[in-house]
Amino acid sequence: MPRRIFISYNFGDRELAHSIPAFFQSQDGRSEGQPVFVTNNVTQQGDAAVEREIRSVMAGCDSALFVVGDNVHNSPWIDREAELAISMGLALVAVRAPRTTGGLPKRLEPLQIPVVAWKQDALATALRMARKPNRC
Repeated sequence: MPRRIFISYNFGDRELAHSIPAFFQSQDGRSEGQPVFVTNNVTQQGDAAVEREIRSVMAGCDSALFVVGDNVHNSPWIDREAELAISMGLALVAVRAPRTTGGLPKRLEPLQIPVVAWKQDALATALRMARKPNRC
């Protein structure tokens, strides 16, 4: 059974993030895994509902992939996703969206997770080598 990989992204990077399943399929097994996204929009039900939905989706995952664009470091929800991923013991990977310069979510900065380029080989290797972080 392939690993389940939670995909964390800023809404502005949605199109790019949702191209990840096609990327995985084009890897001929090198990016073994099943990308998982939060698909239920529960924002009208409040912050607690959003957190429950994120936690529910992450619960079946082995790792989390953070798509780092220009505004990820300013997003409180992506920071919360990072906190949840760490608390759930997921392996962490970060990939840089093309033509962006933003930083990691604040919660991931102390962990010094490398941010790999949006290139097939770099991302496939990072996903294969992903390890669970030491909690800090």
